[in-house]
Parts: sequence; structure tokens; C-alpha cells
Amino acid sequence: MRHFLLLSLLMTLLFGYKEGDTIDPQLQKHLGLQDDKVYIIDFFASWCSSCEKEIPLISKANQQIDKAHVEIIGIDVDKSAKKANAFQESLRKDGLLDFRVINDPMNLIIGKFEPIGMPALYYVKDGKVLAVIYGAIDDIDKQILKDLESL
Repeated sequence: MRHFLLLSLLMTLLFGYKEGDTIDPQLQKHLGLQDDKVYIIDFFASWCSSCEKEIPLISKANQQIDKAHVEIIGIDVDKSAKKANAFQESLRKDGLLDFRVINDPMNLIIGKFEPIGMPALYYVKDGKVLAVIYGAIDDIDKQILKDLESL
């Protein structure tokens, strides 16, 4: 039993943030997170075709949220800032990306979260992870709006 408990503890240390975890205060500051606001943190990259399909839907949800209480933040994990910026610019030009994006070419941010798949969405409030969605979701815009109602 003792070995099982030790193994369970070690396994939780190997993985990044999950539901119920508190995000490191320095990382909260870097992301510009404030208390009493819900943040939806979306990890994506230009090489992720599912991410490319979801970004316009996330932007659609962004147009329907109360921005005084909710903010969507994209984290682009492309290794090349030039490629990341070109990808984002092409989406913005077509009106498919309308939320704040932070480039993470050194994978410092995603390295803290360590999602098990891409795309990955984290709901955060008061520095705590409220929920996580891994992988592509059909109608993610509707899912986001539904999730926000229950938070």
C-alpha cells in the first residue's frame, strides 16, 4: 500500500496542471491573470490541424462572452516566432482569430501546463484550474459557452 501511495504521489508530480491545481504566481503574472475573472487558455500551434479548425470557433465564442468577466488567451507553441506570427496573421486577416495570443517558442508556458494532447483548453479562475479539455471538440464554441454557464 505504501508503494502505491508513493507511486501515486510521484505520478502527480510528473504531470502539469490539472483540475484543482493552483498556477504558479509568477506564471499568473506573466499571463496577466487577475482574480475574479475566468480565463480560457488555449494551447495551439500552426502544425496542429485540429487547432486550426478550433481557433475560428473559439473566436466565435469570444464574440459572445462578457469580456469584463472572461478572457480567452491563446498560447502559440510554435518553435519559430516567424512561423507563429505568420500563422496568427493569416487567421486574423481572415477574421478567424480575435483573442490575445502569447508566443511560447521556448515552451516555457506549455512546459508548466504539460497538456497530454493538442489542442488543450484550460479554464482558470483566481489562479486555479477549474477544468481542462484535451483534444479537438466539435462545436467547441458551444461547449465553451455551456461550460461558462456552469462555472
